[in-house]
Amino acid sequence: MTKKKRVVVLGGGFAGAYCAQQLERRVDRSAVEIILIDRRNYFIFYPLLVEAGTGSLEPRHSVVSLRHFLRHTTLRMGTVRDIDFAQRTVYFTQDDPLGESSLAYDHLVIALGSVTMIPPIPGLREHGFELKELRDAVALRDRAIQLLELADATEDEAQRRALLHFVVVGGSFTGVEVAGEFDVFLKEASRDYANVRARDCRVTLVEMQKRILPALDEELGEYAAEQLQRRGVRIMTEETVSSVHADHALCESGERLDAHTLIWAAGIAPPPLVTDLDLPTDERGYILCERDLRVQGRDDVWAIGDCAVNIDADGKPYPATAQHAVRQAESAAKNIAAVLRGQAAQPCDITPRGTLAALGCRTAVARIFNIKLSGFPAWFLWRTVYLMKMPGWARRLRVALDWTMSLFFRRSVVQLGIHRRDAGRRQKDDASDSGTSERRHELEAT
Repeated sequence: MTKKKRVVVLGGGFAGAYCAQQLERRVDRSAVEIILIDRRNYFIFYPLLVEAGTGSLEPRHSVVSLRHFLRHTTLRMGTVRDIDFAQRTVYFTQDDPLGESSLAYDHLVIALGSVTMIPPIPGLREHGFELKELRDAVALRDRAIQLLELADATEDEAQRRALLHFVVVGGSFTGVEVAGEFDVFLKEASRDYANVRARDCRVTLVEMQKRILPALDEELGEYAAEQLQRRGVRIMTEETVSSVHADHALCESGERLDAHTLIWAAGIAPPPLVTDLDLPTDERGYILCERDLRVQGRDDVWAIGDCAVNIDADGKPYPATAQHAVRQAESAAKNIAAVLRGQAAQPCDITPRGTLAALGCRTAVARIFNIKLSGFPAWFLWRTVYLMKMPGWARRLRVALDWTMSLFFRRSVVQLGIHRRDAGRRQKDDASDSGTSERRHELEAT
């Protein structure tokens, strides 16, 4: 019998999961075996992460089972430790009692995603929060409720306002959405506390550039800033944080922000494993690829999604967004299937389809091709698009029911008991396509 060819996909996020799914449709499964390695058996639908954290959505409805999403792919839960490119072998660690395992491959797809970029700012690792995982979102909500309880128990107005002051660093899509959603959540939740007023709840958004949402048109960026400021969100542009402490943060300008919660949403970095591999990388540590998505100098190794530098026809790298990750996944699967048939791989060409950003309070901004939308129409489009992009009709129905219930009933102000042991950044050197913070706001491929 002829031995099956084996394609191993590292990472089960948008890029890895969609690549495996496309491979299922494009290869002869009697001749090709597809194996995906990830430390989890699900991937997070990142566009809904913040809503899952603030209670607009049941948290488990924002995750997608890889076993249901991939019907003909073998899933191995584990953490990738090393890759021997000469021997075409991946080494990964599984939970006891299985321990370390290895897999040989004929073609390897690296889709390991990214981690939050944490610069060497004093106190950031110890006292800062990030928003990369579902537990991060839920833990931030638990923390907000804990601080509301503490604020309700104090008669010191200055201390109460400091407890309920959230500082968000990073004015791109993630930071804007976090600022908008938590501003709404805190003010709504304050109704349940006799000693807390809505004016005690404050959110400050800090952005290094001249305006927020620099990836959007200036008109939409200005609209977003106006809407947030009208609701009371303070926006500090051309500013950054120089140090973080348990009860305050210091800005480069010298201003002190009295706050017990700082959320870092300012950039991404490649996973530690990627920087340790014997592969060509750019100065930031991202894998350099050819136009057909193969790693430079490798015929059997492909890299897609956040961890890779994939360029367009003009030589410019594609942004690290869900839209591009999913369409790179489709292109990679198509090329791998062609190579297995003895055909040539084709360049990956992607035309952006649109951008969406939610602002809370049923407002959003959007650019779909050359059409710009803002306010309620953009918010309605945001929900419609992501509802239809959610895999599986059963999950879509659950999400739609959650959203419908939230229109008629207030969110329950109760902790879920999920707390982070440390506030700083966790090491993420595993085989998981965590996804960039920006990707949730981009239209994925159909």
